Amino acid sequence: MNFTINRDLLLQNLNSVSKALSNKVQMPVLTGIKFDVFKDNILITASNGEISIQSKIVNPGQLKVQDEGSFVAPGKYLIDLVRKTEAKDIDFITYEDNSIKILADKSNFTLKGLDKENYPIISFTESPQLITIDATNLKQLIRKTTFAASISEARMILTGVYFQAKDNKMQVVATDSFRLAKKVMEFTSPLQPVEVVIPSKSLEELNKIIDENEEIVEIHFTKTKVLFKYKDLKYQTRLIDGTFPRVDAIIPTQFLTSVKFNKNDLISSIERVSIFTNIDSNIVKFALRADKTVEIASTSNEIGDAKEELNVIDCSSPMQFQIAFSSKYFLEALRSFNSSEVTINFTGEIKPFIITGEYDHNLIQLILPVRAF
Repeated sequence: MNFTINRDLLLQNLNSVSKALSNKVQMPVLTGIKFDVFKDNILITASNGEISIQSKIVNPGQLKVQDEGSFVAPGKYLIDLVRKTEAKDIDFITYEDNSIKILADKSNFTLKGLDKENYPIISFTESPQLITIDATNLKQLIRKTTFAASISEARMILTGVYFQAKDNKMQVVATDSFRLAKKVMEFTSPLQPVEVVIPSKSLEELNKIIDENEEIVEIHFTKTKVLFKYKDLKYQTRLIDGTFPRVDAIIPTQFLTSVKFNKNDLISSIERVSIFTNIDSNIVKFALRADKTVEIASTSNEIGDAKEELNVIDCSSPMQFQIAFSSKYFLEALRSFNSSEVTINFTGEIKPFIITGEYDHNLIQLILPVRAF
């Protein structure tokens, strides 16, 4: 096997598939990147058992194949080598003893390849059951929801993000049982019915790969996997088996009072006050007064206390009201909004409240308060 490839083109594709590299010593071959070299293209594949990524390199001006073949190169070392070389083009030559010779300008490297016969056969399964969405909207769906998924595997289903397609709407929900993020996206034509739970970590890795543009992403669903096709990239992840909790019933629709804020002013105030919170709890207290002013406060036995007054843009029902919540959850929810103004809708001092944004249509962030008074 013998080919020459542009260094920048190769590095770009290696960086994409590297998101699926395994660091598990139980299956050493998955620490490698598999190259399948054909006359007019190269497929490079990485998998960790959870996600699998395959990138197709097709560029006659930057790729020249002399001899076809395949090999598995140690992923970490290959990426480091390509990243640090300054050569414009890199030559790859393999030998029968599983050695991979890499020539870059005046540099000459030899990598010991991994046994390609032990590399698992990975089927990137396409399906007639698919949804198409542009990359920008997909990134928005991921960014606005995945942070609310659980990081604890005690309830595995909550480590995933719920996707449901029905009629011309797709609903995306994540929750860790203390907070919830829900985004609904409307399509111009009916969608094929879908109801799956995708691991949140897999979606976060996908978000690092796709660019914010109008390129179409095909999402193919099967019983156990979901495949994202983007440009010349295939990104596949397993689905989480189980029943996602029905969350619509816990999202309030009637409110005691609604308070509108400038989002950036609110974020800045919470950030300052949260300096004085205990690391484990991050609890801040929110008090609404009858004159429509708000006081945000926190207390730490080790550090001290903080209070800050904040003016509101509007308040539907001025009253004496107080509530406490996690500043971490609150800030993450606020940062998911593109709107410059957000409204906090309260249902009671110990009941869930929701945050909405003026221009963030069909996005709801819900947070459960804590008892701190």
